[in-house]
Amino acid sequence: MAIGALWAGVLWASLTPPREAGLATPASSGVAGQAETPQPQAAAPVPQRVGLRALAMAGEPVGLNGSFDRFGLERQTMMLASNNRGETAFYATIRRSQAEEGMFLARADGKIAPIAVAGDPVPDQAGQLIAGFGERPAPVMNDEGSVAFIATLAGGRGTAGVFLASDGKLRTIASSGMKAPAILGGIGVFAEFEAVSINSRGEVAFLAWVRHGRETVEVVYVARKVGAVHQLTKVVASGEPAPGGGFFAGFGAPVVNSKGAIAFPAVVKQGPALGAIFIAPAEAPAYFFLGTGDPAPTGGIFARFSERIGFDDSGRVAFGAFINGKGPDFGIFIADGVDRRAIAARGQAAPGGGLYASFGAWPAMSHTGELAFVAATDQGHAFDGVFLMSAAGTVTRVIMPHDPLMDGGKLASLGLYPTAAVASDGSVSFLGIIERDGEEANAVLRYGLAPTNPR
Repeated sequence: MAIGALWAGVLWASLTPPREAGLATPASSGVAGQAETPQPQAAAPVPQRVGLRALAMAGEPVGLNGSFDRFGLERQTMMLASNNRGETAFYATIRRSQAEEGMFLARADGKIAPIAVAGDPVPDQAGQLIAGFGERPAPVMNDEGSVAFIATLAGGRGTAGVFLASDGKLRTIASSGMKAPAILGGIGVFAEFEAVSINSRGEVAFLAWVRHGRETVEVVYVARKVGAVHQLTKVVASGEPAPGGGFFAGFGAPVVNSKGAIAFPAVVKQGPALGAIFIAPAEAPAYFFLGTGDPAPTGGIFARFSERIGFDDSGRVAFGAFINGKGPDFGIFIADGVDRRAIAARGQAAPGGGLYASFGAWPAMSHTGELAFVAATDQGHAFDGVFLMSAAGTVTRVIMPHDPLMDGGKLASLGLYPTAAVASDGSVSFLGIIERDGEEANAVLRYGLAPTNPR
């Protein structure tokens, strides 16, 4: 069962489409010499420009005897990953190549490298090949450059797996057919996977479907590093009692922060809230964080939460939510367990002009608390802005259609199902349509510091 199907009726519904937290340039610095032996003062670094660039475009050679075709799947909200090293990880389909699709890394120097492509062998599983990347490809990445993703498999007993690409190596975190620990007091077998997350320590959280006897159980796992290996630990499973009352019936995408805590949305049966967000600290049981029926800071009560949430290292959770009662009917919020703050809400004034009219699927949050989201205003005919909230809490519009690209051309559109990724340096990556020399092309884009050696 895909996450979207589960959440459509309880916590999540697709939003119908209907515009500058600046990044600081590096400060100049010098090293003063000692009085006895004067040393030359270090030259001030050349200031880097902040702007919008196309990292990859449809039709560009991909280095695999082919070219990029698309960076998403039809009618799907696609995810990218971004870090503060200037890197962006993304999914793409490929034309005229034996590898029909792959995960790629746009590096800070402007070059693009494959992370994994269809047909690659799985190094630690003899005979297994990567066949594809599932119905909802979604790479995640940390500031150290490690990338985690889910792939489908061929050539062996496994049909899917969770993988980690780190230090030039690809390793398996979990694979279908492998034993899954601690299910209803026994051992199950992994069947399918969805929704992966990674923190700065290289710990990986994910959602899995596990076969246990005649049952299939939905489980949130975390793979924690123990020496050079990852050790799987169950966090929560469907059918188990939920903190605050009721039983877990299903889960949204889990997120692990750099302290090892995991936040996750969940559907609850026979409890005081039909849906809620829970937090499981490292080495401690999960607790109830926020639920449907709780008061919203804009007025009314929370009715449904987005299937994906953000979770930073300070323990704050970012989410989209539908509201029942007075006030706006939808908004982007941040909560820390005590305070609940509305970042943006339908009908409120948007930075750069207009009123918020609708929003992208979910907000993105960096591990240090920067928040990015896509929205439409009443001044546009479609999504007309990528907005960024700095760690200090200031929200500005950083991207608008028709914005110029630093390497030529302009942004034509944000597309039908846009979403954004944000890094801890405030840079934002997203998919869009660009126009150059009168022609349009799908592209992976990034707003932030320009690379020192662009391709």
